[in-house]
Amino acid sequence: MRNTPWQLFRFGFVYLNAIPTGFLISPLLWNSAYLGWAAILGGYAMSLIFLWFTVKLALWDPQKPWIDFGSKLVSKWIHVPIVTLVFFWSINYIGMDIESFTLFFDTNYMRETPQWFVLLIVGLVVMVTTRWGMETMIYISDGLFLVIVIAIVSMNMFFFKEAHFDMMISTVRHHNYESAVKDALFCLSFFAEWIIFLFLAPYIQFNRKSFRNLAVAGILVTIGILLQWASALLNFGPYLGREMQYPLVELMRAASGFLANADPLIIGLWSSSMFFHSAFLIHVSVSCLAKLFNLKQMDGPLIAIVGGTAIVIAYQYSQNPIRFLQDFNSFEMVMFFILIEFIPVFYWIASLFRKRKHKPKANHKPA
Repeated sequence: MRNTPWQLFRFGFVYLNAIPTGFLISPLLWNSAYLGWAAILGGYAMSLIFLWFTVKLALWDPQKPWIDFGSKLVSKWIHVPIVTLVFFWSINYIGMDIESFTLFFDTNYMRETPQWFVLLIVGLVVMVTTRWGMETMIYISDGLFLVIVIAIVSMNMFFFKEAHFDMMISTVRHHNYESAVKDALFCLSFFAEWIIFLFLAPYIQFNRKSFRNLAVAGILVTIGILLQWASALLNFGPYLGREMQYPLVELMRAASGFLANADPLIIGLWSSSMFFHSAFLIHVSVSCLAKLFNLKQMDGPLIAIVGGTAIVIAYQYSQNPIRFLQDFNSFEMVMFFILIEFIPVFYWIASLFRKRKHKPKANHKPA
């Protein structure tokens, strides 16, 4: 496929933006409250460390995905269990995605619809999206990027019209640093999903400018989250805002003018990015499963197996939504996600003792 210099940037933005937009604001208002800006910036700054190691690892062999050359760095006996761990992490993440999305629609728009039916429809849509293939999803991200950025800017212009800016002084006077540090780790688990991008090769190949492209994508996502956190805080305050599971939806409902009738458009864009997020995770799971069992030319059946398993996992989560939300935001889950992000660090250390056999071509266009 044809690569353009900032294609990786647009793909990274669409992927990274999906989950924090829907599910990060309320926990920040509940914990760090006025110091949410410090947690967001701290989490993103720490994520850049993981990004650096991820890019360095990808450059060891830009022509292949990490699962193909990883065994050359740490041996097959270590590589296979790690790929298995990534597989279980990704398929569980898909189930969490589907349940989170279903819970959102079930509590806001489709209260009379059986939850199992919504789970099934969402899962099927995600599987169909994955069946389009990685090249199609990369091109879709090019179009989604511009529309999502315009929507975020337009939405916050309306949100800040009735904001209480006198509360801004509290963002520097409060000293709830312990909660801000904990929330920085929480934000890190959202921002630092860089290991996922090791599965983009050979569709998009990494080069020395890939760090810049993904870092800028992360900066744009961070700015968007900062604006949404600030709009929720300055309109509702930390005490009312923390009681709302989806404060941005409540902001749209309370708005007047254009935004009052535009929530189907905004929710539609966010839904598209959520489907995109889950579809890419299915691609990751399928790649891991095919590698573990040495399966070739079986993407269709594997997508059905992974997607069906994720729907079953989501259904199990749906049996106790309160417990699911507690686990989704728990410290243990945060540490598990951060542990997955340490994998590129481990492989990079191993690469220091291996001779690089593949180097990026000098005339290759930056992705």
